[in-house]
Amino acid sequence: MEKLVGQSVMGKEALLQAAGLLVDFSKAEGDMLYMEGGEDGEAGLTPILDMVGGFGSTLLGHNHPEIRQALEQCVAAGRPIHAQGARRGQSVALREALANSLKRHGGRDYQIVVLNTGTEAVEAAIKHAQYEYARRLQRMADEAADSVRMLQIKLERGELEISEAFLLQCERVLQQEPLDDLDALLTALAHRNQQAFNRHEFVAAFKGAFHGKTRGSLALTWNRDARLPFIRNNPDAVFIDDCAAFADLLASRQQCYYQFAFAPLRLEIRQFNTLAALIYEPIQGEGGIVEVSAERRELLLRIKAEHPEVAIIADEIQCGLGRSGSFLESQAQGLPNDYLTFSKSLGGGYAKISALAIATDRYRNEFSMLHSSTFAEDDLSTTLAKRTLEIIERDGLPARCAQLGSALTESLQALQRKWPGVIKDVRGKGAMLGLELQDLSAHPSAVLSSLAQDGMLSMICAGYLLHRRQIRVLPSLGKRGVLRLEPSAYFRPEYIPQLQAGLDDLCALLAGEDVAGLLAYLIEPGAAGRQPAAAGAPLLHPQREPAEAMAMEKVGFIAHLIDTSSLLEWDPSLAAFDEEELGRLREQIQSTLEPQRIVRRQVRSPLGKQVEVILYGILMDAETIEDDIRFNKSDRIRKQVLTAYDLARQDGCSMVGFGGYTSIVTANCSEFDYSFPAVTSGNALTVATSLATLRHSAGAHGLRLAEAHVAVVGATGNIGMVHAALIAHECARLTLVGRAGAGSRLAAVADYVVRDLAEQVEAAGGGLLKQRFALHYQHALRDGMATEAALGAAMSHLMAEGLLAYSEETHSCRAADIVVSASNSSKPFLDASHFAADKPVLISDIAIPGDVVRDLSQQVPSLRLIRGGVVSMPHNPDFDLPGIQLGRGQVYACAGETLLLGLAGIKSDYSKGAVTTRQVREIEALARMHGFELNREKLVSVF
Repeated sequence: MEKLVGQSVMGKEALLQAAGLLVDFSKAEGDMLYMEGGEDGEAGLTPILDMVGGFGSTLLGHNHPEIRQALEQCVAAGRPIHAQGARRGQSVALREALANSLKRHGGRDYQIVVLNTGTEAVEAAIKHAQYEYARRLQRMADEAADSVRMLQIKLERGELEISEAFLLQCERVLQQEPLDDLDALLTALAHRNQQAFNRHEFVAAFKGAFHGKTRGSLALTWNRDARLPFIRNNPDAVFIDDCAAFADLLASRQQCYYQFAFAPLRLEIRQFNTLAALIYEPIQGEGGIVEVSAERRELLLRIKAEHPEVAIIADEIQCGLGRSGSFLESQAQGLPNDYLTFSKSLGGGYAKISALAIATDRYRNEFSMLHSSTFAEDDLSTTLAKRTLEIIERDGLPARCAQLGSALTESLQALQRKWPGVIKDVRGKGAMLGLELQDLSAHPSAVLSSLAQDGMLSMICAGYLLHRRQIRVLPSLGKRGVLRLEPSAYFRPEYIPQLQAGLDDLCALLAGEDVAGLLAYLIEPGAAGRQPAAAGAPLLHPQREPAEAMAMEKVGFIAHLIDTSSLLEWDPSLAAFDEEELGRLREQIQSTLEPQRIVRRQVRSPLGKQVEVILYGILMDAETIEDDIRFNKSDRIRKQVLTAYDLARQDGCSMVGFGGYTSIVTANCSEFDYSFPAVTSGNALTVATSLATLRHSAGAHGLRLAEAHVAVVGATGNIGMVHAALIAHECARLTLVGRAGAGSRLAAVADYVVRDLAEQVEAAGGGLLKQRFALHYQHALRDGMATEAALGAAMSHLMAEGLLAYSEETHSCRAADIVVSASNSSKPFLDASHFAADKPVLISDIAIPGDVVRDLSQQVPSLRLIRGGVVSMPHNPDFDLPGIQLGRGQVYACAGETLLLGLAGIKSDYSKGAVTTRQVREIEALARMHGFELNREKLVSVF
């Protein structure tokens, strides 16, 4: 099985591993399992109170001595296991024993079919019901055909004649005219009946149902995670949610056929229902331990009364044979049951076996040839199942389960009264109970909230109980907020305090926001656990929800974790962990986490404009994202980004900005082709701030940009190309640097540079490169050259003078005074050997991840390494985004662009895909207009 968690598809083992539940049990007895590894990590076995009960299979407990003895005797006697095509004596004995038990408890005779698994029992029940339906349909078709033959015989004998009045009556019945003669009538009749008898039957199940995972039973299983990858829009299966609406559907699917009646001669309408079967669980197990409601009970009884031909299948695979407190739960609830399915407990905790019971008056003998199984009816499993039935009857296990259920329910309800904010409901019967947790998806902790939203919190709770309280529970598959409790019928009363104490501790952690206490077992599973956090001042979580409704433009910004510090800022409830522990915790669970609303902030412009920004956090760090890019083609991070974008849509954001890898993995937002909300990569303002920082830092480093030789590494990329085009207006010389084989693309970049120079040729100022270009270009135009020829001539002059060049060698940077690096390399590749050592050199590394080794300035003091991209907002001095690791009043350029577009009221895609020089100039003007300053350096960041 695969389960969709944290927007990534995880296999069953990966899911259990993430929750710390993938442990080894090497011994079992009664209601105890023994886990490998002693307490505090010592060698040995740790006893675990097992409340999972083999998903309901260990009604007799683990390794019941009498069942083990029966198994050993069967093996010692050398009983045949595979003797197909012979009389299977042990199977006959089991069928008789089960039929007798059902007669005693249900008062009805059943024929028993012995099978392998629960899902096969459901498959067989559906097949038999459909076979019944097909035989019933054939009988109706035969009766209709017989009436036509009888009419023809009577006409040949002269006993009847076809009158005009009869034909008119047939026209009214068939609602078809004209029917001028017998041939027309018979043709119309055959067509109508064929249509009716060809109409496909269907089977119904209730919403929340779980009947198995083979294809037929899966079609009737509500759990969409299990069903939809294989079966979609299946007309053969209908799920019942609104019982009144289903009754209307049932009426609408009635079919009519026609046959002749005699004395007097007439055409009659007959009706039949296309519902072949309705299957239900008296207590839904995987659906969350839910009993049949009064509304559903009324529907079942109504269908049985009005349509007795419909097969009613009671799926008692999990609740039957006494677990619920009754041998037959459907009978105890007064529900119809033409068919019954059993498995799980039937094997006594040892054997894989199931049984289908079909009411004798409905059973078709030939079905034993239509459904058979190689491994069914073997002596071993049937012997154990028969012994199990004997023990159930002898020890009065239904009554024991009923008594146990009362005691457990009383204990659980006491916990619910104590922790109403944690426990939503306690329900079920006998030894089949469910404890439903409250929805904690709005919890202040971003991590706990994410776990709850994705249905993972119940798995984490199960992991905590296993490792810290030595109690084993698991959630329901279809309703994962419900912890199932299915102990054996022999569950000891002294176990109840242990269970209650463990659940009490769990509730205290959830109610007290002690997220670290809940999750600590994931990083130290063998330890005894930490002391609960002492009560103190409330944690200062970021404001994730609006304090009050305000009519204000909203924009969203999607970011991911930078490092441990950013995680703590997003979720201060994890502060009890040190950096190493947080790293291990992230590694354990971050693949299961959903994006979260982290904080809301308001920004004001000196122009009086105001905008609210919502930070959407993806709880994956840069290293994990890089691994996803490298090994998984960015599948996980892209799904996370799409989920965060959908959150922004739900919140009514008019613009969504992308930060760091969220922009990279979506090809600068070009993968988003939605009409609302608009998107921006932030690249335009990133370029603008990079250039502003470069200008400012150049002066501080003793360099005059107008006289400097600038090299742009990665010039063939969009960001590098735009940087080159813009800096060409201000520098003295420009070298475009690309990787080997990039000559033709570098030539195209040079062409782009001179075209941008031409657009701004009349603007005052600039460096030597621009001045020489203007001279050559305007001279060519005055000589009568066409624009294209003038551009080519000017570029040739610049290259001949050495003012504009391109190179496929990174060591060409050694001639530069200023180096801008914007490649898409996954690792740093520029070190001290690539730069001049005998003069001051300024290096602006704007690549993500960085192109330049980080200790460069320590290696060569004359080299200064900077990163641009920080925006200051002096009109918002208290502004901060948690986890972004900047001072107050500062924001990264990618987020700053989102804010600016919101303040400017721009609601269309902006720097999406390739950014242009026009956009950079435009966003730079908007920044000045709204009081944003662009010339701050940043130290280290992935944004």
